[in-house]
Amino acid sequence: MDKNVALALDDISLIKTVIERTQQDFSKIAAFFIWIGVINGIAAIVEQLMYYFRNTSGYDFPLVQVFGFSYYWIKILGYVLLFFVFSRKLKAMNNDISNGMLKIWGIVLVGSYLFVFLYMHLMPNGNNEMINTLWKCRELIEILPVIFAFFMTGILTQRRIISIITALYSFVYFVLFLSMKQMPFGTIGGAGTLISISSFSIRIVMIFGMVALGLFFKIGAGNHGNKYNTRSLSNEA
Repeated sequence: MDKNVALALDDISLIKTVIERTQQDFSKIAAFFIWIGVINGIAAIVEQLMYYFRNTSGYDFPLVQVFGFSYYWIKILGYVLLFFVFSRKLKAMNNDISNGMLKIWGIVLVGSYLFVFLYMHLMPNGNNEMINTLWKCRELIEILPVIFAFFMTGILTQRRIISIITALYSFVYFVLFLSMKQMPFGTIGGAGTLISISSFSIRIVMIFGMVALGLFFKIGAGNHGNKYNTRSLSNEA
């Protein structure tokens, strides 16, 4: 009798562990995505300040260089800090799904941005057709891993709407990329410059798309309380 009770308690403990590790409480990692949007928003403001001083005071004005470097360092340092902070927070939750998403996004954001940084510094100087093509392809290094991470997020969380929206954006992005259409950018205080519309769409995704994703998880957890991965069990029933 005592042996049967012990086995039953072991089974209950195992079931509890499985439920805890597969729970769908994404309220903690929701803040991670919101902060990604905030970091990119701050970087965008710094970038606009760089263009403002460049337009009003010229390329040699000291703040142009300061804001130019700050734009890149805010992103990379912000991503690294976010990854370590949320790694510690989510580690205590012992949640495989949230930890898996954090690792994917950490690798994508930090890794792809380091590749972009290296790519830009290894790119030869000049202004010819080959250099312009290489410069335009730079944005692919930044956005393709992000698209992959969005798809993986939809799969891990079993949220079909995320995968559908990602697929739609992927199609729109490649249409814009191949069209090579440009738009004015950084025009506060002067003429600014021209950037591709596809590149501008990346900025929109990294700011508003990330905040929207975080709010989607946060509001969803509050409204539906779908804390555990019971969807697959209900489907089987």
